[in-house]
Amino acid sequence: MKRLVYTSSVAAYGFHPDNPQPLMEDVPTRGTDAHYYSAQKAELEQTLRETLEGSEVETYLFRPCIVAGGDALALVEAFPKLLRKAPLAKPVLPDPGTPFQLVHTEDVATALAAAVRGDGPPGVYNLAGDGTIQAGDLARALGWLTVPMPKLGIDVAAEAIGRLPFMPAQASWINAMRVPVVMDTARARTELGWAPEHDTRETLADTVANARERGLL
Repeated sequence: MKRLVYTSSVAAYGFHPDNPQPLMEDVPTRGTDAHYYSAQKAELEQTLRETLEGSEVETYLFRPCIVAGGDALALVEAFPKLLRKAPLAKPVLPDPGTPFQLVHTEDVATALAAAVRGDGPPGVYNLAGDGTIQAGDLARALGWLTVPMPKLGIDVAAEAIGRLPFMPAQASWINAMRVPVVMDTARARTELGWAPEHDTRETLADTVANARERGLL
């Protein structure tokens, strides 16, 4: 095997207050134990490194932020249907002011194709659209209400959820709202020649439009 292209996630860095901002590719991937997806992604990256150590395989590892737009509607589907389709009142989404990024599914595909072709050197690449949004921006795009929430409130809620048995796995995503996980994408742009066509706000608009078209909202 000459070349391996693997997609990880920004979640592999973990949601740690002492992580630098923005996140560069050389920041250790520590994961967050309370967030199943984050811990899994960090573990899988470590397994990949150990497996390929000393080999001649050209490895491209991508860490995209939240992938959205087009057919990638997980950002909307993460909310329970009962909330999304509430007939009598608009849902209220708390906003702790934590910035986050989106990357369009088409731009992720462009990066993967470049790696398959070997357009740039093997290595680790962050993927994110330009700009950031907050939970309040997401609420407004969905036509919902939003209310500011102190970071302490998110911390308390996350700790409580982590202690409760039989909570659905999706509930652990509240950890993602505790600290920023904004990434620098200069390496993908300069070394891989990656140029995303959609910024974060455009990706959000496209995601919501597709979700409405498919009856998710």
